[in-house]
Amino acid sequence: MMRTLFVKEIREAFASRRFWVILGLCLVLIPLGVEVSLKDYQTRLQNYREAVRIYQDQTKTVSDVLYKGGAKAFAPPSPLGFLSLGLALVNPNVAETQYKYGEPPAVMRLSNNQGRDNLYEFFYGPLDLIFVVGVVMSLLAIIMSYGAIAGEKEQGTLGLVLSNSLPRAKIILAKTAANSLVLIVPFIAALALSLIILEIQGVSLAALGGAWVSIGLAVLFAVLFIGAFFNLGLLVSALTKQAVAALVTLLLAWVFLYGVYPRLASAAAQVIHPVKSEARLALEKAQIRVNIEKARDTEIDKLAKAMPDDEKSAAYEEGKKKQEEVRAKYRTDLEAGWQALERESEARRAALLGLTADIARLSPVSAFVRPLAEISRTGWLEYRQFGAEAREFENVLNRDVFDKLTFVRMRGGAVVNLDEKAAAATAPTFEYRPTPVEAVVRNVLPDLVLLVLFNLLFFAGAFIAFIRYDAR
Repeated sequence: MMRTLFVKEIREAFASRRFWVILGLCLVLIPLGVEVSLKDYQTRLQNYREAVRIYQDQTKTVSDVLYKGGAKAFAPPSPLGFLSLGLALVNPNVAETQYKYGEPPAVMRLSNNQGRDNLYEFFYGPLDLIFVVGVVMSLLAIIMSYGAIAGEKEQGTLGLVLSNSLPRAKIILAKTAANSLVLIVPFIAALALSLIILEIQGVSLAALGGAWVSIGLAVLFAVLFIGAFFNLGLLVSALTKQAVAALVTLLLAWVFLYGVYPRLASAAAQVIHPVKSEARLALEKAQIRVNIEKARDTEIDKLAKAMPDDEKSAAYEEGKKKQEEVRAKYRTDLEAGWQALERESEARRAALLGLTADIARLSPVSAFVRPLAEISRTGWLEYRQFGAEAREFENVLNRDVFDKLTFVRMRGGAVVNLDEKAAAATAPTFEYRPTPVEAVVRNVLPDLVLLVLFNLLFFAGAFIAFIRYDAR
């Protein structure tokens, strides 16, 4: 009996041409989005490689780092950007040393040199998988399900089916299974075609560790997201008597869940847990440096006035040694002050993001959009990863380059020295390590569980409502 009902639903889907419309949309939108994303990725990858080549050609020794514009670190673009462009256009991908001549330590300043060739895309976002699934497939899921029960009641077919004493549980299970396949099979087929196109065009997804795990996880999230909206449509259809009422209710719910609620969650989190802006943080760091340098210069000036002009005298060497000790002390104070400020800011920013994510997760849209960005290596995890890698590189630069400078202040002025051996040493290099796939999986697992729960909750509600549904 279950098989008969399932086949009936599949045949009805084919007869109404819904399957072919969905298949056509998927076969056009998904490969087109992947192709556009591929071209964008290849352009950004070429720019990345050229920037690294130029920097490496110009910066081979420690002396080059000091006198040819400082050190730089670059993050490559993610080949999984076709899943979700995420925060790629705002996340930092370049770190440069900001160094005041003769005044270590150096600090890595994060920036972003990426953009879009067509600025009009900023109004509506890219044609990535987030758009196709989040907008197109969710609306199609609503269209597929809004009339599944209320529509058949209006047509009179539901009463005829129930007059055969068929178990209602089997009827709703058959509807769910058949219509879910009509939605999911075209999506998976189009995505598989897109991946084949990528391989044909020479894009090696294996270049990113755990790429196939990430793609599999993204597909799982997409299927659960589509299922959540289909089951929501089934629930509303089972709670209403007219198909039009079900459709209007679902469209209002879609607008709220997709367009309104995530923005409300972000605004509420910002009110509850405000954070300092990047501009404010930079001003506070500058003020810390000014205060520490003022105190240091006052102490060093006293030592300089007491030093003799004879550079070969013991008193001169003693004064030089004391100056280095003072500089080391204040350098330590400066690093400690900056690190404390950065740790506080990073902790508050992470807390804000966590609070926003927790509030937004009450919508299946947010439980899909943010995790897909993390899976694509274009989300908040990658922002933190590049920042952590840049700070680690900053420590290496200060240890191997800037902290080796000697600075002596006398009545006649200041002298900066770096011995020839240290100046001729090979410049430290930076190699970016993306966020490990294990860390990504741990981060998105709560959202995956929530999407499963949304599916179960909506389907259970639809199941109970249908069991009690009056088909007359």
